Amino acid sequence: MKVFIFHCWGGSSRNCWRGWLADELRKKGIHVVAPDFPNTNNPSLDEWLAEIRKQVPSFDPKNEWILIAHSLGCPTVLRLLESLGENEKIKAAILVAGFAKDLDIPEIRNFVEKEFDWEKIRKKSEKFIAINSDNDPFIALSEGQRVASLLKAEFIVEHNGGHLNEGSGHTSYPLLLQKIQAIS
Repeated sequence: MKVFIFHCWGGSSRNCWRGWLADELRKKGIHVVAPDFPNTNNPSLDEWLAEIRKQVPSFDPKNEWILIAHSLGCPTVLRLLESLGENEKIKAAILVAGFAKDLDIPEIRNFVEKEFDWEKIRKKSEKFIAINSDNDPFIALSEGQRVASLLKAEFIVEHNGGHLNEGSGHTSYPLLLQKIQAIS
């Protein structure tokens, strides 16, 4: 198993719970890819997808990739899955504070302005888990439920979790580690 961690808009590979998660997975001998995506404050989907392919040229099913994403990392994962070739597939995708619609934020609109190919996305991963909070100031719980429904994902509601980031007290995330271990 290999894990790829996708950060949020304005974020980095080490902030929030992402650095903690990468460290915990590496302690268990799991290969982790967790890049800092370019132009994090004014991101481009094309640049982020290019960075992913620079890190992992092919998502070979035998490697059993698990993709973990937070916030803007979630539509990035969905776009990546849409773009996978015929012989590429992942084991699972876990979307934390995920969304797949225009949030009226011009800087990130290019990630969601085109409709998603949900059927292709579902075929490219064996399992989906969506985790959203019931008091996220940026992403309504109903949007998390919509994405989970379209993906036929396991849906987890974090009560009073905020945006599930550092600002809401999430500098570690044991539930996420448990979910990853349960998949492997």
